[in-house]
Amino acid sequence: MLITSSRKPSPKTRLLCKLLSRFIACRRITRGKMGMQELMEFTQNGPFIVVGEYHGNPGELSFYDGSRKLLFSLRFVGWYSQRIDSYLFSDVKPILIGQGEIAKAFELFFQFKRIESDKIDEFTSRSILIVIEGKDIYFMGSGKCLFSLSIKGFKKY
Repeated sequence: MLITSSRKPSPKTRLLCKLLSRFIACRRITRGKMGMQELMEFTQNGPFIVVGEYHGNPGELSFYDGSRKLLFSLRFVGWYSQRIDSYLFSDVKPILIGQGEIAKAFELFFQFKRIESDKIDEFTSRSILIVIEGKDIYFMGSGKCLFSLSIKGFKKY
């Protein structure tokens, strides 16, 4: 799996790409002038995520399968981040918590284990979690929220 930015990304967009790639343990590249065909060579026909911008800020995540088919996209208006430079989650797959269309789409795309929200207390503070609650997605590690997205729209293709 690969995460990349739109062309000529802002520093905030590059930061979000970095955070997501560390959290879900995948490769990231800055796209630059690279077209979709060249991007597919980097992904080796695997799934990838493109972080798009809106007025110079990250504002959309587009999820593609290995055949360049757009599966779904998330538009978001705000995101918050703690400093997670010291966190590396290379050998741990996040656990997905939540219900609804977004949680189902994440489960199918990432192949993460999904549990019900009432079982969240069963996990240790060392667990890596993606918690989907209504219009917010929280990326949690070491018992705290490392970064989050406030969802404005979800579209399935």
